[in-house]
Amino acid sequence: MNSRERIQAAVNFQRPDRIPRWDNFSVFGNFPERWRKWKRLPPEVRPEDYYQIDVFVASCEEGPFFSRAQVVGRDSGYEIYRDGWGRTVRQNPGDTWFMQTESAPLDDKGDLERLHFEDPYDDRRYVGFLQDVERERAAGRTVFVKVGGLYCRSQFMRREEQLLLDMLEDRDFCHALFQRVSEHLTQVALEELRRSNSWDVGIWFYDDSASLRAPMFSPSLWERYLLPLYSKMISELRIAGCRHFYLHSDGNIAPFLPLMLEAGFEGFNPLEPRCMDIFELRKRFGNRMVLFGGMCNTRVLPSGNRADIERMVKGLVELGRDGGLVIGSASIGDDISPESYDYYIQTVEQYSAS
Repeated sequence: MNSRERIQAAVNFQRPDRIPRWDNFSVFGNFPERWRKWKRLPPEVRPEDYYQIDVFVASCEEGPFFSRAQVVGRDSGYEIYRDGWGRTVRQNPGDTWFMQTESAPLDDKGDLERLHFEDPYDDRRYVGFLQDVERERAAGRTVFVKVGGLYCRSQFMRREEQLLLDMLEDRDFCHALFQRVSEHLTQVALEELRRSNSWDVGIWFYDDSASLRAPMFSPSLWERYLLPLYSKMISELRIAGCRHFYLHSDGNIAPFLPLMLEAGFEGFNPLEPRCMDIFELRKRFGNRMVLFGGMCNTRVLPSGNRADIERMVKGLVELGRDGGLVIGSASIGDDISPESYDYYIQTVEQYSAS
């Protein structure tokens, strides 16, 4: 099987030739550089290719104010950056995943009606996106497209703590904000699918909305604000030709899962073991839910304990032997050694072949 056939078998609960793999090496730290040094490989060799990673997720410049994104100042070694969602954030130039919000476009929620969202069909949004799609398909990977989720992107515009209060205190504003964001993201999603011809593969919504122990807000609020809009978005994308719909959120989203399935999502990532039991999810939801992830990147892989790695991999391979699983973790960072990761993949291959 090639990568696309392997992924399609897994999401359709059919037996693939091996368990499909999904890992991201470029989110935190410099794992690729450390790995190349350990393997004594030249700089052009990527772990994604060496380990035959099957999945790549491509995203465009989705923000409603994407053309205005730029560095606007510097202060004590930090960059002050305005992003495509209109936030001004303070961040370390070498660590762009952690930031402090200085201002947001809806610090005054009365500004919502006055905001002008830029054209979702602007070709400039998709230049890097299409380059990524072409490169990763040429490398043999299955490319999914991605947009941000309704909660995550709305809190970019309003600030998370304030949006959470609004969800309790101001229904009209929240309905209007989520509706505005949903309309924009639907158009962006349609363009990504059309320009990359990814209709058969499907789309990911990235909507981080949970901590390690529980969601950031109650299922009743997810049902009130997000269920109707996600159901509508998925329906529109399905009518246009998209076949599969998936959702990413770190943390424990288990209380949301019945609602998310009702909305039309069929697969979830990364399903961190410290937050949710992937084996219990399979028992509970069966073939209604495709599992993407399940490998522990906070305890098992960083420890380098081969017995623990083998034990976890063996269980996951058995879980996914007849489909329904793409194995992987939330990310591969600096706390994971190249030796540990290499042994993990060897063990996946060993048990997949047995």
